[in-house]
Amino acid sequence: MKVQTGMIIALTLILVFLANSVITASAVPCNCGEICVNTSGWWQAGSAFNASNTPIQHAVDNATKGETVCVKDGMYTENVDVNKRLTIRSENGSASTTVHAANSSEPNFEVIADYVKISGFTVTRPDPARWHETAGIGLSNVEHCNITGNNASNNWVYGIWLNSSSNNTLTNNTANSNNDYGIYLHFSSNNTLNNNTMSGNTCNFCV
Repeated sequence: MKVQTGMIIALTLILVFLANSVITASAVPCNCGEICVNTSGWWQAGSAFNASNTPIQHAVDNATKGETVCVKDGMYTENVDVNKRLTIRSENGSASTTVHAANSSEPNFEVIADYVKISGFTVTRPDPARWHETAGIGLSNVEHCNITGNNASNNWVYGIWLNSSSNNTLTNNTANSNNDYGIYLHFSSNNTLNNNTMSGNTCNFCV
């Protein structure tokens, strides 16, 4: 009888431990936004981890309008389409977080929604991208976006490109070397540019 009682107690403790482990594994903290991203996946605050080969894009797809997507340190190889009002920021700045274009004919970040904020990324692309008219960060037909603290060097054509986009703010970005155009405003007006650093491009600031 004592042996059976001991076995029951042991099994109960094991089940309690496994239950707590499942809760712990599924409740992943995210302290810098509503959705967090690392190089192997994404998760919502307090929810399960989702593995992904394109974690920033999947986080954007699953975010609710107005939320913040926080990207952890690392190298991400993908192109990100932003079609809703979001803040997309790196946790520790452009020196720690790089988005390298997977498709050289598409922008690293392509913004097609108003009121988007992108901050703290290095955006680069493969050398063959020089044959495509594309950008590290591209805004198309949008307003009131904020592009801050990004390094858009080594994109071969456009570092940051605004197409038919007005009333946006570009602040503290860097577009040095290996861009044909550092910042290019194409049919874009009433944009605010402050403290952006551009040098070593064929044209540093172009309209």
